[in-house]
Amino acid sequence: MEFLSALSGNVIYVLIFLALCLCGLGIPLPEELTLVTAGYLTYEGEVNLFTMWVLCIVAITFGDSLLFFIGRKWGKKLGSHPKIAKFWHLERQEKVKTYFKKAGIRTIFIVRFLSGLRGPVHMLAGSSGFSFPKYLITNFIAVIIHVTVVAGLGYVFGNHIDVVRHNVEIAKHILIAVIIVVIIVAFLKYSYSKSKQFPK
Repeated sequence: MEFLSALSGNVIYVLIFLALCLCGLGIPLPEELTLVTAGYLTYEGEVNLFTMWVLCIVAITFGDSLLFFIGRKWGKKLGSHPKIAKFWHLERQEKVKTYFKKAGIRTIFIVRFLSGLRGPVHMLAGSSGFSFPKYLITNFIAVIIHVTVVAGLGYVFGNHIDVVRHNVEIAKHILIAVIIVVIIVAFLKYSYSKSKQFPK
């Protein structure tokens, strides 16, 4: 934090922008902590509040959109790879496509607040043929809310920044654990229903 505070405003903008773009591309950087840091630097007066807010929104939207187009361009092609085809076969691709037709907007909006699931879902949305304008508008609205809330924590509680960062990290880990449990339960229920349909 002290390192960033010692830099000029323009350098801080560039570093935050690049970090958030890389987060969107799936690079293991803590997006929430980056946003909290951006909010804190605004609180410290190192950067302009509105400029940083817009920059964070643009950076995240740009990174997410790149993932969408990666999925659009290479999603179906991956199905031809022998190892990937085992689970990303045509039947599953069609199921994903059908799902996004029914619940794409809701899924894209919700996943913005679920760390760890954003990247895969953005790529699946692209590979499913989901409308990019719909994707962009939905994700953009979610990003605005996400940036405002998370970066806002760093700005409003700047005098307690260490506590905020610690609590954000704990909340993220709890959320990831809950998501994993939900996925496991859903998988077990699905496996059980399949075994009931096709008894040995």
